[in-house]
Amino acid sequence: MTATSPAYGSLGCVGVIVPPANVTVEPEMVDLFPRGLSVIGTRLPGRVTKETSVGLRERFIEYNRVLPAVADSFGGLPLSALGLACTGSCYLDGPGGDDKLCADLRAGGTQHVVTAAHALKELIETLGKRRIGLVTPYPAWVTELAIKYWQASGFEVVHSLELPNVVSLYEVSTDSVVATAREMLSAGADVILLSGTGVPTVPAIEVLSQTTAVPLISSNLALAWWILCTLGIGLRQSPSPAMHALAKWLPKDAARVPKER
Repeated sequence: MTATSPAYGSLGCVGVIVPPANVTVEPEMVDLFPRGLSVIGTRLPGRVTKETSVGLRERFIEYNRVLPAVADSFGGLPLSALGLACTGSCYLDGPGGDDKLCADLRAGGTQHVVTAAHALKELIETLGKRRIGLVTPYPAWVTELAIKYWQASGFEVVHSLELPNVVSLYEVSTDSVVATAREMLSAGADVILLSGTGVPTVPAIEVLSQTTAVPLISSNLALAWWILCTLGIGLRQSPSPAMHALAKWLPKDAARVPKER
């Protein structure tokens, strides 16, 4: 049984688990999902003050440690699907950690669960691509984890670029994402991956997809794609030009349900 109401959620109710200061995931999901598919967010723990600063690696470790409790924090709400919208913490344990993260996501009783990294992996495989151009908002050590994750997943990272002058990834501009992705176009990649759920990638993909000769995907776009396919909702029902641009790259049989972990 899934949660619906006469006014909201006629197509179902989707949960997303996001880092505490992330202000991007829910708005982008609303833009990517058709009307009638509700988005309910919950926060991973985080306490960063002037007096107490927890390093990013430690935060990722904590995110993964408490994931079962956070997944259970929806209070029994019967979700249609649940996604972990934090790509960096997925990279921490490599592709070998995907199964455990997805098992932890099921702690609240939701059947259809996915992590941002697994949704990206499924999408790249469905597109039939192997050569990734990776754009990240991370410090160098997280970008290196991301490269190792994609290599261990069987892909070739032909080039990686970090977004310039990132103080907070939640403050990255669309112009910066567009400019960096365009810089990647000459690298010989057959898919450009914009990693990071906190970066506003949907507006950038809408701009870039008008002229780019390779598909552009992002953590949030992949999460939305996986959820729509899993729930049997056609991509054309999405109001987003970014989702429509993605649909043009997918093979005709791509309506198959993505693999569950």
